[in-house]
Amino acid sequence: MSSTSSFNAEEHQKMLRSYFNGNGFNRWASIYGNEKLSTVRTTVREGHAVMMDRAYEWLQRLNLPDDSAVLDAGCGTGLFSIRLAENGYRVKAVDIAAQMVNKSREEAIAKGVQDRIDFEVNTIESVKGIHDAVVCFDVLIHYPAEGFIDAFKNLSGLTRGPVIFTYAPYNRILALQHWIGGFFPKKERRTTIQMITDENMNKAMEEAGMVIKNREKISFGFYHTMLMHAERK
Repeated sequence: MSSTSSFNAEEHQKMLRSYFNGNGFNRWASIYGNEKLSTVRTTVREGHAVMMDRAYEWLQRLNLPDDSAVLDAGCGTGLFSIRLAENGYRVKAVDIAAQMVNKSREEAIAKGVQDRIDFEVNTIESVKGIHDAVVCFDVLIHYPAEGFIDAFKNLSGLTRGPVIFTYAPYNRILALQHWIGGFFPKKERRTTIQMITDENMNKAMEEAGMVIKNREKISFGFYHTMLMHAERK
């Protein structure tokens, strides 16, 4: 990492941990749950479900061995971890926020699949182990380029096979909107979506020794993301 970089990984992790153990937990637990939402948040819930369905299709097409181990990096409230466990995978469900991990565990117990999931409070930069696949959804969107590159490099080193993940491609119009949004009072803001340029995505792949196998833009109402499938060269 460049010595002139303004990115501080420790401070960034502290910010994310604080957000997702507080307002972020309440916000996303409601979106991932079943309670009635505003029109905007309903489209985010529906778009997120579309993304997870497509990601699961991609994972199934890989024909991984029975009882394969999958790391769900940034598991949130456990929606994808539980789905994997219900379909025979062994799962390591990791999240930076203890609140999220606790909610994931509660949901897994309610579904009767807790024995197939190993829960861990950790960052995606620090988690360890070797898995048959890694998934990381709507997490890397919170990382600026240098943090993204380092986090992706760690994730790619934890799998024998694919990394299936989402990120926010750079878009000039959205970048302007986010810049304008930076002038609003902090209490009215949410975590900033960090957009990654094609140049930085290519750099991330190169440093991790990975190549992109598949990509698909998922747009549903107010939910927009790029779903990616990368594997080792």
